Amino acid sequence: MEKTHQPIGKEDEELIKIGISKADTESIASSTPSHNEQADEDAKIPIDESTFVPTRTLYVLRHNLFSTSTKIIDITSQTEVRYSGGEISDELRDAARWLTKDESRTANPIYQLQRKHWWNSTSTMTGATTLGVELASWKHPGMSFGKAEISFPENSSHGTHGLTMAPVKWYRRTNEWVQDSVVYTWRCNSKFKANRMTLLKELGGKKVVVARYAQRWGSWVTGGVLLIDNKEIDEVAAVLTCCVMLKRMQQRAAERTKYTGGGGGGGGD
Repeated sequence: MEKTHQPIGKEDEELIKIGISKADTESIASSTPSHNEQADEDAKIPIDESTFVPTRTLYVLRHNLFSTSTKIIDITSQTEVRYSGGEISDELRDAARWLTKDESRTANPIYQLQRKHWWNSTSTMTGATTLGVELASWKHPGMSFGKAEISFPENSSHGTHGLTMAPVKWYRRTNEWVQDSVVYTWRCNSKFKANRMTLLKELGGKKVVVARYAQRWGSWVTGGVLLIDNKEIDEVAAVLTCCVMLKRMQQRAAERTKYTGGGGGGGGD
């Protein structure tokens, strides 16, 4: 039977409050230490953005913390605006979002994440080309700083072993995992906002960009455009780990409201 998340105790409440005050998502002075840490890390292992040439343009449709289904559609080569390097431009982000107004597109997702009830912690990922066949399973923690566990079916082409995705430190937004002895890292591009993210792959003493994500604003409702170089990372892994990051964003919004009385933003894609 699916386990539901248990209420947290007073000790955990205090931990959450401290974490919220330090989290990168907040545009406050206390977020500075984690960004200093990030700058130190980048100085040790440089990031090469020049090699990123996305092969796929996907869109994660709007969803929230209580959604039982998350759909991802393929809009490769369908946007009027093309990616021109660096962060995803507002123009590309908005052009991609415009395509989601077409119900014929949104009704035919290339990937879908499904869970039985909103309180279930485990979601199953399926694909359009293998209807009903599980591509991966994702078990998510009850709090934003917990470990997410991803598993693949036996003989899967998407992963030979399970993945554990976790914040590099409990108060950091940056998440990493190891797949086939390679370290991958999802990080937010700004200490003020979480609406733009970059996926890095550590390779040969440097880090290269293998995916980028952008949404308009908000954290209660998430959804946006996802660019992937599927020559450098498995597409299913990139999509699923991006959704883990979005779930954490939603959780932080809820935690801020519950434990500090602050808002978490709205809007979404």
